[in-house]
Amino acid sequence: MDMRRGLLCAAVLLAISAVPALSVRETKYYDILGVAADADEATIKKAYRRQALRYHPDRNPDKPDAEEKFREIAAAYEVLIDTEKRQIYDRYGEKGLENNGQGGGHTGGGHAFHFQHGDPFNIFETVFGNMGGGGGGGGQRMHFQFGGGGGRGGHHHHHHQQQHQQQRQGGGESLYANDALIQELDEDTFPEGDGEGWVWLVELYAPWCGHCRQLAPKWRKVAEALHGVVRVAAVNCDAQQALCQGQRIKGYPTIRAFKAGRWIEYKGDRSAGAIKDWALALLPTDVIRTVSKAAHLEEFLKISGGGGGGAAKGASSARWGAGMLLFTSKAETSALYKSLAMRYKGKLAFGEVRSAHAELSKRFGVTTYPTLLAVCGGDEEATVVYTDEMKNSKLTKFLNSFYGGKKCAEAIKLDATTDFSKLRVGQLKQLLQAKGVACDNCLEKGDYVKKLQEVVAVGAESGEKASPRNEL
Repeated sequence: MDMRRGLLCAAVLLAISAVPALSVRETKYYDILGVAADADEATIKKAYRRQALRYHPDRNPDKPDAEEKFREIAAAYEVLIDTEKRQIYDRYGEKGLENNGQGGGHTGGGHAFHFQHGDPFNIFETVFGNMGGGGGGGGQRMHFQFGGGGGRGGHHHHHHQQQHQQQRQGGGESLYANDALIQELDEDTFPEGDGEGWVWLVELYAPWCGHCRQLAPKWRKVAEALHGVVRVAAVNCDAQQALCQGQRIKGYPTIRAFKAGRWIEYKGDRSAGAIKDWALALLPTDVIRTVSKAAHLEEFLKISGGGGGGAAKGASSARWGAGMLLFTSKAETSALYKSLAMRYKGKLAFGEVRSAHAELSKRFGVTTYPTLLAVCGGDEEATVVYTDEMKNSKLTKFLNSFYGGKKCAEAIKLDATTDFSKLRVGQLKQLLQAKGVACDNCLEKGDYVKKLQEVVAVGAESGEKASPRNEL
């Protein structure tokens, strides 16, 4: 009886394993694009456009995880837009693509299918380089640019410029088609949510409008003056009629700013200087702490320790476990520093010390202004000094380096005097990783602290020098 029951169970298991895994179909790629598993080709293409534009690295120089997300989106699109790849994915999931399209353990006939993800930037250029082709007469070329951020190898330039066909009747020539500092917007790139942390300055115009043409050279001056601080953009309402109708435009040109999820209309003088000053006035000041005495510094060190902060620490807390401290001789906070603080709000803390407070400068060994340094984990002796130019692209690269904790791990001194209990678990892990030490059995914070103490003790016994702090 037991033998028969065992044979019956084995037969059931074999039958289940032989059924294609449609009932538990993998949906990861569909989830990445935000579409249903039965989405048609047009829906998948539209979803890719929206997601790829949103997470393109050139549009997100201050988000170190954007490129990884961009690659995931490209990989999902590459599979789902191809009928054969999609069928294999629907049947066997990612494992099926890795196993030559034959599923787990399947050795039946059929041709071998070798799959390898393509370059995400080439996929992007292919999609946007061939959009709108065919049909719909009167189509015109539309340009868009990604402002800010550094280049990405041989794929694109500092100011990425990409053209694609627009399938719309009418629509005059864009006034800013070849301007690298002004981003032409459409429904996919129009700011929403938190605006990716930026203040946006947007002109909604019609190419045939005389006042719009008069404003164009001034708008370029505004874009040049605000580059790297405020994102300057424009919408050609002849080409983007539905978008502009949704904005309830009463006349051309209309100038609006987008900040923290809300639109603000500009009603002032249409001179470049007035528009620029109005945009700069929208940059926040409440995300930068003024550090003028020892008590202020202690508060700043607390919020620089990371951990998210919650309501007690407020919006200026630092999830990445570091705080930026700018020592400056200027009486007013720079627009660039305000912009950076807004974009990295909640990730890094930002503070400012005036040169008049000499005791604080001396405490950190600062003798020249401006000097920007990062304070890691709330420890004023664990600092990393910024040594490059005070330019947006280079500053964002420096700030991004603190994502994940590795940069700060390199700045923390390891010796018997180090109080590891004050550090977060993520920092403790990074310290062990920097030392090349595994802690497979570490489950709680105390386990990591104990392991690091052991590492320090072994180093002391062997005469190993402590890791140096970053000095000014």
